[in-house]
Amino acid sequence: MKRLLEYVGYDPGRFNARWISGSEGQKWADTTKDMTEKLKALGPNKRFSK
Repeated sequence: MKRLLEYVGYDPGRFNARWISGSEGQKWADTTKDMTEKLKALGPNKRFSK
């Protein structure tokens, strides 16, 4: 997956796959918060920002 993302111009750090059950609300909230922080730190995707 990493190579495919790089090929199409996405930083692989912008992708996160994780299994979260519908009953794991706190896990979903934590994962969403962590990913949001990582994306903010990365800034705009260079390929698509002008």
